Amino acid sequence: MAHLPASATDDDLIAFADEWARLMEAEDYVAAYEFTAHEPSMQWTPALIGQVVKSYGECNAGQKVTLNGKPTDISQRKEVTRWQENGRGCIGEIWYDLNIDGYASDLTATFDVEEGPDGLTVRLNDIHVM
Repeated sequence: MAHLPASATDDDLIAFADEWARLMEAEDYVAAYEFTAHEPSMQWTPALIGQVVKSYGECNAGQKVTLNGKPTDISQRKEVTRWQENGRGCIGEIWYDLNIDGYASDLTATFDVEEGPDGLTVRLNDIHVM
C-alpha cells in the first residue's frame, strides 16, 4: 500500500498530508481514513477521526479542519523528520498541526513514514493536542 515513491521529498510528504487535510476539511472522514495506513494500536476508524476533531477545544461545537488557517499564538507546524530505517521499517515521521475553523491550533496529526519495496507508506499514528 505505498502512497509515494521511495524518492519522495519532504515537500512531497507535506503535500500528501495537505491532501489528507483537504479530505478532513470536506469532512469526508471515510476518504481521509482510506487515504493513509493506520497504527493498529490506535484503532482508528473514520468516526473516531471525526470525533477527535469535533471534540477539540473548550466549546466542542462541531469544529472542522480547514486547510488554511490564520496564525494565532500558535504557528502551524508542517515538519518532516527522517532517520535510518528502524526495525519496523520506519524511516521518518510527519508532524502536521491542524487548522481548526480557519485558525492554527495545537491539535497535531502525526504520521509515520515507512519504506517498503514499492515505495513509501504514510501511516496515521495519532491526532492529539501537543
